[in-house]
Formats: sequence, structure tokens, C-alpha cells
Amino acid sequence: MTKDNSSITQRKHYDIIIAGGGMVGVSLACALAQVDKHNRLSVLLVDSFPDQGLANHESPQQAVYHPSFDARSTALSLASIETYESIGVLPALLQHASPIRQVHVSDRGHMGSTLLDASEQNKEAFGYVIENQWLGAVLLNHLATLPTVERVTGATVSNIIPRQAGVSVDITLDRKSEDQQSNRHISTLSASLLIVADGAQSGLRDSLGITASVKRYDQRAVIANVQTQLPHNGQAFERFVADGAVAFLPLIDLPNSKNRSALVWTMPTHTKGNVDKALLDDDAFIAELQKAFGHRLGTIQRIGQRQSYPLALTIADEVVRNHIVLMGNAAHSLHPVAGQGFNLSLRDVAALVERIGCAVERQEDIGALALLEDYAEAQIKDQNLTIGFSHNLIELFGQQSLPVQLGRNIGLLALDLLTPAKHHFSDRAAGITGRRAL
Repeated sequence: MTKDNSSITQRKHYDIIIAGGGMVGVSLACALAQVDKHNRLSVLLVDSFPDQGLANHESPQQAVYHPSFDARSTALSLASIETYESIGVLPALLQHASPIRQVHVSDRGHMGSTLLDASEQNKEAFGYVIENQWLGAVLLNHLATLPTVERVTGATVSNIIPRQAGVSVDITLDRKSEDQQSNRHISTLSASLLIVADGAQSGLRDSLGITASVKRYDQRAVIANVQTQLPHNGQAFERFVADGAVAFLPLIDLPNSKNRSALVWTMPTHTKGNVDKALLDDDAFIAELQKAFGHRLGTIQRIGQRQSYPLALTIADEVVRNHIVLMGNAAHSLHPVAGQGFNLSLRDVAALVERIGCAVERQEDIGALALLEDYAEAQIKDQNLTIGFSHNLIELFGQQSLPVQLGRNIGLLALDLLTPAKHHFSDRAAGITGRRAL
């Protein structure tokens, strides 16, 4: 249920407080309700952003949706699809998701390329692409039906204090009165387990004194939706260029907008005297994009509003403490080149929820350090492999020396010829290796 924000809550204690109402936080709240068969867990989801009205509808189709080219998108791996199926939201998600049936990987200006085909590996798809607004609408609609989960919006968590059997936190809510005067309401609550999921620039992580290792790539990602002359037919493209990579992810058609794809174009932060592509007008930007991507989907006919943000690999040096867990980008934020960041976080969600469910059944402390350390140790291999996979792709395709160019193109050719290697590559990209479902 969603609080009306006239007050925060009548309760003073929750089993779990989730600080962060983004995709990871909402997914975690939904997953916790799924394993809590007897409605024993009380969960409070604290979202710093005001309510957008997405959860006030019986179906996503009734939510306010702007069919512009502005929405960011997420490629859900097969493991993530399994997690959402176990939560019970998959049918609603698939109404707005495009399957990835093929993935074409190439290196501009070189002969090496590979085509991964799901049907050759007895899969219906490698994953599904959904616009984040629809993913949020589906999850929040489901969340609103859960009796043990409360969601408060426009509120923040601060002043985390360890207690003997959990933590206490301050929940601050800023609300406006009828005369538009701002009133601040603060409640002090306790929890057996606090989930910190407030993003890569986590203020709560900093307040806990937890440091993070940061690798800055001197790159940024330009995000937009594009419309092309030819249909994508469920094919995704990853094209490495001299100074970054261009990815096209298939999107579903809309009644007045066909042949849509989600663009993720990584490019240098510093242009070194060259034209800054991110600042070009639409026509000039499309011309540069066409040059980089080629004509695999014909001409690029339209581009939506562009967003740009700097890229870095951020890894928290500590992800669990007694009664505290860091999750999502607060724990690890990846480069988008392999599309693995959110899928890794969902595998973390599944692993943690499984352990919490077992602890509830055994009537054990869900925030006990031993339980949380077991979770962290079990996930570290998956996290290291996934982070390494993404980082190594950047390093490999970012080098321009002739031996490296030759080696990577031979590698792409070999990948295209050797079926077992293609299976391993696609399984890693699809989040199958090391996956865990609820």
C-alpha cells in the first residue's frame, strides 16, 4: 500500500526498511512479499521522490504514459525474467517488453563480427527490453496490492544508529500545507534489517563510513529512443567504434510509432578538440549516429530527447554489516556496455530474499550478521565474474593498437564459428551463469 503522506506511519518498528524506491528497492519489496507466505514480515519502502501516480491504476495501461522518445529502457536477462515470474508480475511486464531473439556484435571498420541466435541455443529469447516507466508501473501496481508492504514517497532516511536487535533511523517527510507552506515531519523508527538502495552516489553509504572503489572511464552514455526505417525483428546490436560503443535494443511498437529501438551510445567525456556529439542538434546527431552504427536498420528517421551521464565502475568496499545490507547501485554500479548492472542486482535480490525467507520460517533474526555474511560470500563470485566481464569488454574494445585490433577481431570471428564459445558468451550476457531464482 502507498501512504498518503499526511503522516509517515503509525508503527514504530518494521522488520525491514528499504531506503530507496527505485527499481531495485521496489523489486526487493515485491520479492519479500512473495516469500512471506504467512504475512509475517512488515516492510516499509521509503522513496525520496514524490509519487508519480503510477501505482493508482488497476493495470499499466491505465497509467499515464507519454509515448515520446524520452523513456530509458532496461534489458532484462533470463534470470531476471525468472525472478519476475516468481514474483507474479511477468504477464504484465511482457505486454510491454520486446524479446531479444538475436544479438549482433561487431567492430566498426574491421571484419570480425558475431551473431548470437537464441533459437540455435534452444531459447525463445536471450532476454527482454522494457522501458523503465512501464517496468515501474507494473511493479508499483503490484506493490499496491501487498498488505504487508507500506510505501512512503517524498521521504528520506537518515541518522542510522545501530541497536542491539537492529537499527534505528529517522524518516523525514517534507510536505506542503494547503497554503503551500513547507512542513517537515520526522519520525524515528526501528528495523531488524535496513536495506540501503539509494543509488551509486549513496548518501547513506557515506554516512555509514563505507568507502567505495571508483574507476572512472572518462566516458559518458547518451541515452535516447530512436525510430528506424526497417524493423528490428527482435535483434539487438552492439557495435564497438573507435571511441566507445553503440547499442540498439529492440522496443515494442506503439500505435503511432513503429520500428523503435533504445539507444545507448558510450563516448568520451572529453572531446579533445573534436565536435561534442552529445551537444549536436537532432539532424547532426542522427548523421553522426548513422555513420557510427551503419545501415543495418536502414536510415535512422527520428530520435527522441537525449540524456547523458558519466560512466564509472563503483564497488562498495563493504556490503553487509549487522542488520544492514547495501544493494543495487549503492553496492555496485557497472558500465552499461554489457547491460549487466540491474540484472546482477536482481540476482542479489533473489539470493537475499531466499535467505530471509528461510530465516523467517525458522524464526531466526533476519538481520543477523552471520546470515548477511553468508549472502555476501555467496554472491561475491557472481559479482566478480559479472563486473570482470563488463570491464574486460571495455578494456578490449577501447584499445586501438594493431595487435589488439587483430586479436579481438579474430576473437569475434572465432566466437561466430565456435558454438560452445558462443553459448558461454550468450549465457554470461543473459545472466544465466551463476543465476538464482526465487
